[in-house]
Amino acid sequence: MKIPTIYHGTPITPRAALQAMAGRALCVSFYRPNDIKFVDQLASSVMLDNGAFSFWMAARKQGNEACEAERDWRPYYAWAERWLDGENRWAVVPDAIAMASQINDGLLNDWPLGKSQAAPVWHMDEPLHRLGRLIEQGWERVCLGWVHPDRRQNVVGSDAYFARMDEVAALVGNRWPPLHMLRGTAVARLYPFRFGRQHQPCTEWMAI
Repeated sequence: MKIPTIYHGTPITPRAALQAMAGRALCVSFYRPNDIKFVDQLASSVMLDNGAFSFWMAARKQGNEACEAERDWRPYYAWAERWLDGENRWAVVPDAIAMASQINDGLLNDWPLGKSQAAPVWHMDEPLHRLGRLIEQGWERVCLGWVHPDRRQNVVGSDAYFARMDEVAALVGNRWPPLHMLRGTAVARLYPFRFGRQHQPCTEWMAI
């Protein structure tokens, strides 16, 4: 099994600490895009996160159940298009957390930047057949997002997470497609993962 590469989330302060990350894989969220210009020149690989999880968490803390499908994503499209201009750059397609699959499929239909540098999100409480469909649609990779209604289980690496991953493993079989586990650094060595991200960690599976 390959040793996972860690995607380090930004912003990172002080600036000297970020400078020390030169040549590594870095992630910039649209929720906190402060370091994007510096990261674009510094990183070996850049993941552009849509920030939906952070927007959703912020809304929950305020007592709101915001639907990210209702957000005007055009500013994110423009931002992503600008910073995808280069090698080893990819963006997470907007997603609506804790919403029906049909809403997330609608967000995929609205995505204007193609599939070659983009990854939709499959929320792990959605039907498995949707994951299979996304894998077959030709996206560069598919992100997995873990959200569980029980706070004790709402952690990547919980018993409920592993039970769901058993179902994913049964679906994909011996050849794992390009999948990216959001917030998955803690489990990066437990599956054929290739990439992981700290801060809001991510992990990517590549086909053997």
